[in-house]
Amino acid sequence: MSRDIYTLTSHRNDRVFIHIMSGHFVSANNHINYYIGTSDIKHNHNVSVDAAMLLSEYYNANGTHVDTVLCLYETQTLGAYLAHELARPNMFSPNPNQTVYVIGSEYDAAGNLIFRDNLKKMIKDKTVVILISCITSGKTVERAMESVEYYGGTTVGVSSAFSAVDSIRGVHVNSIFTLEDIPHYRAYDMHSCPYCAQGMPVEAISNSYGYTLL
Repeated sequence: MSRDIYTLTSHRNDRVFIHIMSGHFVSANNHINYYIGTSDIKHNHNVSVDAAMLLSEYYNANGTHVDTVLCLYETQTLGAYLAHELARPNMFSPNPNQTVYVIGSEYDAAGNLIFRDNLKKMIKDKTVVILISCITSGKTVERAMESVEYYGGTTVGVSSAFSAVDSIRGVHVNSIFTLEDIPHYRAYDMHSCPYCAQGMPVEAISNSYGYTLL
């Protein structure tokens, strides 16, 4: 397996970056030809702060009121900085005077996103932004949106470090990196993967936590 890892910086802020690696990878719902590394955006304080500022611009510019940031797959640090940016005064909202909750994700045995009784109040009747590091097909986010709706909340935004889709269930995806930055990125159904058809072995299992070589 080629271990060449490339750094891609944001055209809006060169202190925000991701790592990309080409190969044959299996994700939760697809086979993909690039692994997108977002560890620094999730875990590096300096990068995470600047990434949150980039993500907040969309909601501030559009006057989107956000009550809760729902963090999927280890994005709580980024979510806290995003909440901070959304709650503080800015030129679009000089007196926000609001509390923005930041909550993580928990799943039951069937893989459904659930909220304990002490967290339900942070979803019910709240406007929610779903935060995830990487979106390939949008299926994971779609399931999260269904859970938010089930618990009485409304998803008003989806944010990610990288996204291969522009919208999910009619909600705009606000991402730092898109297919314009990685134009050769492809995702394939497991039954129609050209790499599998060519007999190329899967090199790693990847998800929003990272990757594991096989």
